[in-house]
Amino acid sequence: MKKYALILAAGKGTRMRTELPKCAFPILKKPMIEYIIENIEKSVIDETIVVVGHKKEVMEDILKDRVKYAVQEEQLGTGHAVSSAASLLENEEGITFILPGDMPLMEYPVMDKIISSHLEMGNDLTVVTMLMDYPKGYGRIIRDEYGVVNGIVEELDCNESQKLIKEVNSSVYVVDNKALFETIKKIRRNERKGEYYLTDIVSLMHQTHKVNTFLVRDPQITMGVNDLYGVGIAEKYLRDTINKGHMLGGVSIVNPETVTIGHNVIIEPGAWIYPNTTLMGNTIIKAGAVIGPNTEVLNSTIESYAEIRHSIVLDSIVGERTTVGPFAHLRRNAIIGKDNRIGNFVEVKASTTGDHTKAAHLIYIGDAEVGSNVNFGCGSVTVNYDGVKKHKTIIGDDVFIGCNVNLVAPIKVSDNVFIAAGSTVTQDIPKGAMAIARNKQINKEDYSKNLIKPKPKPE
Repeated sequence: MKKYALILAAGKGTRMRTELPKCAFPILKKPMIEYIIENIEKSVIDETIVVVGHKKEVMEDILKDRVKYAVQEEQLGTGHAVSSAASLLENEEGITFILPGDMPLMEYPVMDKIISSHLEMGNDLTVVTMLMDYPKGYGRIIRDEYGVVNGIVEELDCNESQKLIKEVNSSVYVVDNKALFETIKKIRRNERKGEYYLTDIVSLMHQTHKVNTFLVRDPQITMGVNDLYGVGIAEKYLRDTINKGHMLGGVSIVNPETVTIGHNVIIEPGAWIYPNTTLMGNTIIKAGAVIGPNTEVLNSTIESYAEIRHSIVLDSIVGERTTVGPFAHLRRNAIIGKDNRIGNFVEVKASTTGDHTKAAHLIYIGDAEVGSNVNFGCGSVTVNYDGVKKHKTIIGDDVFIGCNVNLVAPIKVSDNVFIAAGSTVTQDIPKGAMAIARNKQINKEDYSKNLIKPKPKPE
C-alpha cells in the first residue's frame, strides 16, 4: 500500500507579523516546513504533496523538487485545502497522512507509529488527538456512549459541556484516499466563517467507515506554531531535545540552556561546547574540538582538537589543532590548515592556508592562497580590492611578513621570503629575497616647536 503525506502550507500566517509565508518562517535558522519534510523523508511515507498558496514561489524555492505541489488559490479552510490536492491523490490507491505545515516538532518515529497503528487497527480514518488541561482554542473530540469518536466540534461552536472536554484535535489525520475524497465533496461551508472544515469528515465518515483515534502523549509534538511566541516555544523544545541527544552521545555541553545546535549539525563524541555558542546548518564538529564560549559556526567543518573561542566561522573549514580567536571571523570558504593560529581580530575570507601558519592579531587575509609556516605580523593586510575587482594574493612557504605590511594584489610572494615591517608591496617577490618597500626615515631636528606649544607650568 502506497503512503502519501499531504502538508497544508498555503496560509499567510498573519499573526507571525512577517512577509514570509507562515510555513517558511525560520526556526533555529531553518524554515519550519523543512523540519517536516526532513522527517517525512526518513519515515515510511513514499510521496509528499504540499498545498501552497500565499507566496507559493517562496515555498517552491525552499523545497524545490523534493515534493509535488497542489495550489490553493483562495484560502477557504482546511477542507478546501485538501480538495486542492484531489487531482494528485483521489485516483491513487493508498492512505494519506495529513498534517499542517506549521508543526515542526512532529518527528518521523511518531509519524511511523501513527501510520502503523492506523494500518494494524484497520481504520479508514485515524484522528490524532492530545489531552490538554486548558483546551481553549482547540476542536474537541466528541464520542458517543460507547466511546466511539463521532465528531469534532470547533471551540467557537462548542456548548458549555463540550468546552469541558480535554481531548482535542491535533489537526493530524491518516485516511484512506478513496474515502477521503468521496467525503470531502460532502463537506458543507461553515455559515459563520465561510470555510470548509476538514474536521467535518469525522462526523461524515463515522457511520459508514471505521473511525478511530491515536493519542499523542506529549502535546508539544503536535504543537502548531501560530505566532512569534510559538516560535520561541518550538525553538526551546528543539534546543533541549537536540542538546540532550548530543550529550547522551558523548558531547560535553556546558550550560546547555545557552547553547543552540541546529537540526542537521553533526558533533562527534569527545567534543566540548561552551556557553553562548550557536552551531547551525550543515556543520560538522570532530572529536576533541573545543567550541566557544560566545561562538557562532554555520555550514562549517571544525576538525579534531581545533579550538574556536569568541569567534564567527561561516562556510569554512578549520584544520586539526588550529586555534581561532578570540574575536576572529572566517567566512566564504576560508580553509585553514593544521596547527594554525588565527588570533584576535583576524578576518579570513575566501582564502586557504597551509600548516603551521600564524596570523596572531589585527590582520586581514582575503582572496589569498597562503602556504605553510607563514607568519603574519600585526596589522598586515592582503589588499585584494582595487575599487572594481577582487584580486588574488599568493604566498609560498616559510614566509615572514612584518608588521603593517600591505600586499597589493595581484601579487605573488615566493618561498623563503622576508618582508620588512611597514612595507607596501606592489611587485612579485622572488624566492629567498627580502623585500623593503618604505620611504627612508628622516628626522628633522628641533621641529616639534613648530607643532606643539608647551603648556604653562603651574605656579
